[in-house]
Amino acid sequence: QFVVRAPMVLGHEAAGTVVEVGSDVKYLKVGDRVCMEPGIPDPTSKASRLGMYNLDPAVRFWATPPIHGILRPTVIHPEAFTFKLPDSVSFAEGAMVEPLAVGMHAASKAKIKPGDVAVVIGDGVIGQFTAMALRSRGAEVWLAGHHEMRLKLALGLSADRVVNTREKDLLEVLLAAHPGGVDVVVETVCRPEDTPQYVRMLHRWGQLVIAAYHPDTNWVDLAPVQDKEITIHSTGGWTRERM
Repeated sequence: QFVVRAPMVLGHEAAGTVVEVGSDVKYLKVGDRVCMEPGIPDPTSKASRLGMYNLDPAVRFWATPPIHGILRPTVIHPEAFTFKLPDSVSFAEGAMVEPLAVGMHAASKAKIKPGDVAVVIGDGVIGQFTAMALRSRGAEVWLAGHHEMRLKLALGLSADRVVNTREKDLLEVLLAAHPGGVDVVVETVCRPEDTPQYVRMLHRWGQLVIAAYHPDTNWVDLAPVQDKEITIHSTGGWTRERM
């Protein structure tokens, strides 16, 4: 005898068509085009009652072991976390609502104001959407990364300036343009060793937003953080109530 473990189903961004509804469903019907939130919390938890259901310890999140993801033909999902898509929005665009919401949540944490200067570290999907969200709120946005194609796509769409970190020193280029530092730095890649550099990018009373999940490591040198009175924010997904 032997035991075969089933593979983990990946994926936590999704859109599709409703094929069946339960007896308690009120607003959705068969045939509706929808997108879904990937996390299902305990609706009675303190975090849920406070509108911070993404922080509920009991949340069941697609593709987070042992919870399977959404790369499968069908899924049963609560109506409260399922949303109708307008006919003008494609399924591909609907599936991107979740990472867009992550970026919007990171931007909201920064409390950005028109005219502020913000730097986004990372040119991946979350970085791109965070840059879009910051730019839509009136900030001058710099996007830093090392994928030339992504940076070219971002220029003028999600960012005012882009820096290829394989070719240029981001801190040097940034401080040449803004000698006193910038208002906000949002980190969307897991590079805790670079955190001291992000602190150097910020002016006094600047804001650092950590939007990537970090390992258990001591990466904060509090002396320069206190010297500048920098505010450090963290994000853990997003919620509708707090964007």
